[in-house]
Amino acid sequence: MWSLGCVIAELFLGWPLYPGSSEYDQIRYISQTQGLPSEYMLNAATKTKRFFVREVCETHYPFWRLKVSCIISIILFAVTNIDRVLFSLISC
Repeated sequence: MWSLGCVIAELFLGWPLYPGSSEYDQIRYISQTQGLPSEYMLNAATKTKRFFVREVCETHYPFWRLKVSCIISIILFAVTNIDRVLFSLISC
């Protein structure tokens, strides 16, 4: 039903509701606009671990969050290690 509704909306509006270049992008757009799926759905889904990671907060209560894409991980690594990155670029 959800997919059919999205397709009908796209045909009516002339642009996709959740544009993305990959499954991850579409899951990210949907999660940003609609919120994360319920705990029950994330636990029951077969591809949950591909897009979400389960973490435990300070209160020791587990929760799901969307994984960070590889490109964002590389950027975060570069920003947190900027001195090493700059040094390696200067050394080349």
